[in-house]
Amino acid sequence: MVEEYESIVRNNVWDVVQRPEEKSMVSSRGLYKVKQPIDGSVEKHKARFVALGFSQIEGIDYDETFSPVSTYSSIKSMLALSAQMGWKIHQMDVKSAFLSGKIEEEVYIEKLEGFETFDHKSHVCRLKRALYRLKQAPRAWYTRIDSYFIGLGFTKSEADANLYHIMVEGKPLITVLYVDDLILTSDDQLIKSCKEDLAREFKMKDMGLMHYFLGMEVWQKDGEVFVSQGKYANEILRRFHMEKCKPMQTPLVGNWRKEDATSGEVVVAIVYQQLVGSLMYLVNTRPDLCFAVNQLSQAMVQPTKLY
Repeated sequence: MVEEYESIVRNNVWDVVQRPEEKSMVSSRGLYKVKQPIDGSVEKHKARFVALGFSQIEGIDYDETFSPVSTYSSIKSMLALSAQMGWKIHQMDVKSAFLSGKIEEEVYIEKLEGFETFDHKSHVCRLKRALYRLKQAPRAWYTRIDSYFIGLGFTKSEADANLYHIMVEGKPLITVLYVDDLILTSDDQLIKSCKEDLAREFKMKDMGLMHYFLGMEVWQKDGEVFVSQGKYANEILRRFHMEKCKPMQTPLVGNWRKEDATSGEVVVAIVYQQLVGSLMYLVNTRPDLCFAVNQLSQAMVQPTKLY
């Protein structure tokens, strides 16, 4: 948490000012979690100083909040293109990305207990940059990095606002942004040059070859890209208590039928909906499940019993 606080001070996120009268205050808290790689081991313990966005008032503390995110179609297309061209895909992470986004609204936040430099009753922090969980934080960050890419000469895709490409001496460089994660592909020299440019502008973590991204596991060889969601599939089984279920060779049992259940007992559907939603995300790397998931999702529209 001390490192997180020092990062906030270093990025000049706020000014400590006298508590203004008749101004709304946004609450804050410390958020802690354990970051795990594919094998489930402990990679690091992460602390984050966050704003409690639910305490913001629309029209006073924020206006626009929308920020686009990349689609899975763009990511899969990038994987396919890199395999076809024999390129490698590299991954980078922007450290404390939201702290780079500038906010225009007048927002005051209470300091976290234990890190007060003045009496909290008389002084508060006026934000100059965004904090995590501030409602306009994703938009402020996207505006910042979008203007940076455009300034470098990148062209934004009309189909995906988070897909950028540029031609350098006849060679293409493609990058996809997903909040504070970047993946890029091209020949090795262009990737190296782009990494150096990004590191000069933002505090970056170079993660090397893309290996784990949005729950998707990626293994790269010359001209080959293997994609899986094994860790995510195991998490689904654990979440819905099916670790000991028997495997099947087909994704849907044969000779199954649906029976109308409108007159049956009313049950809480949220667990079933969560299960279907989890399977829909798994379809990204398991297209053989599409039909089965489609049939199961129809039961959420029309009550049925499955046999």
